Amino acid sequence: MYTFKNTEINNKKASDFETKSLLYLLGMRGDSEEIEIVTVDCFNDVTGSNTDFSKLWDVQSKNHSNLPPSKIGESLFTLYDNYISTINFYDYVLFIPKLNREYLKDPSLNIYSYENINEKQKKGIEKKLKEKINGDKSGNTPTLFSDFLSKICFVEDNYKISNYIKNMSNFKNKKSISEDIYERIFVEIRNAQSALKNSYIEKEMIKNPVEVLKFNRHIKKSEIKTLLISRFVGIDVFSFPGIPLSFFDVLNGLDEEERKDLLQECNENLSRAFFDKNGCKEFWRITEIIIKLVKEKTDNHISVVYGNLILLINIKTQYLTRETVLYMISLVKTGLTNEN
Repeated sequence: MYTFKNTEINNKKASDFETKSLLYLLGMRGDSEEIEIVTVDCFNDVTGSNTDFSKLWDVQSKNHSNLPPSKIGESLFTLYDNYISTINFYDYVLFIPKLNREYLKDPSLNIYSYENINEKQKKGIEKKLKEKINGDKSGNTPTLFSDFLSKICFVEDNYKISNYIKNMSNFKNKKSISEDIYERIFVEIRNAQSALKNSYIEKEMIKNPVEVLKFNRHIKKSEIKTLLISRFVGIDVFSFPGIPLSFFDVLNGLDEEERKDLLQECNENLSRAFFDKNGCKEFWRITEIIIKLVKEKTDNHISVVYGNLILLINIKTQYLTRETVLYMISLVKTGLTNEN
């Protein structure tokens, strides 16, 4: 059994640092594509998971202005607790500000193992960690202590807020979106993360990691990516209430049932293209180009924008039919008009 301990109760503000660690899991690792769900303040500050919870990435984040060896040792305690628990975690990450470069063998690294820390600092780290684990100053070596330290990955926060959002999107030209939009999205994610902590799960027990879903303390990658695309376009692309004004020309000549069918088909096609792992990159690229084209000439008819679009990109995704792309262009025009 796994028992949830030291969870934060009614914490109405999730720190920027914890949100950065969440976004680090979802967009800044070599294996981020495997991570589909992140739990908040359950196993740890944040814990990433694949779809069926057969693989878990555990992250403890510590935003201390000063991190001497003793503080580092204290910060590793929750990760150690998980290492010896009944649940197997794939990776153990301590997400921290930049350490004093004198602590490191290779100060050029921002992601490194315990072996990159100098021997002098290791002694201080291990002394304090042993005290935390043992509950005394005996200095006894806890079970699997060295094994645990060999598994730790230190990740330093080396980016500004907007970079964490940019790495979640598949836009090639990151400058096409303003810094202000990236930062507002970050705040939305931080607030959503904070709201998940308002439930009480202290001392709750689970047998299998997937059972954590019943506590509703998780965020899906798909939810964040949906938020991103909606904010970039200026409206909720997948739940638009009505018909975009500029799309009426496409519906002209169709009867009521045909219009309903076409609108439903366009909405379903957009969702399929967006959530299809093989086609989502093309979806992001097409959206980026549409935003650029619409911003350049806001008065252009959607058919003109479409013509310019297909000159710039060969659309291969089967779901992105001509009518679906025209619908997407109409949504973008509506969203960008509403922002002005």
